[in-house]
Amino acid sequence: MDTNHSELQNTETGVQNIIHFEEGILGFEDIREYLLYHEDESGIIWNLQAAHCDVPSFVVVDPYPIVNDYHPVFPESELAYFGEADAENLCVLVVAVIKPNLNESVINLKAPIVIDVNTKKAKQIILDNTEYPIRYKLFRDNR
Repeated sequence: MDTNHSELQNTETGVQNIIHFEEGILGFEDIREYLLYHEDESGIIWNLQAAHCDVPSFVVVDPYPIVNDYHPVFPESELAYFGEADAENLCVLVVAVIKPNLNESVINLKAPIVIDVNTKKAKQIILDNTEYPIRYKLFRDNR
C-alpha cells in the first residue's frame, strides 16, 4: 500500500480533492463526499471533512510511521470495490480520536480508510484479521 499520499491533495493550487465513499463512513453513512487535506507538512496527520457541511470532520493519520508492524490484509471482496486499482495506488489512513490529555488519544487500526489516489474512491474496511485494536494508543509510553 502507498504511504506517500501526495496525490491526494493538489498543494500547488491549494485545491482540495473530493474523496467519494459510496457507503459513507461508519456512523455517517449518508455523507458520501469528503475533503481531505494535510494538517502537517510530514503528511502523517490529515483532516477528512464533509464536503458539503461542517460535520463530520475526522482527524486521520498515516498509520505506518506510528505502528511499525501494521500490515492490514484486506479481503478481495472489499478490494473489488476499487475495480482494477493497483495496490500501489491505494493509500491507507486510520481515524484518530484526539483527547485533551494527548496521552489518551487513540487510533482505530481495525477499520482503516482506504483511498484510491487515482479515482478518489474510498471505503472504510473493517478488518477480519483482528489482532488490530479499535483503540490503539497514539502516544506509547516509552518508559
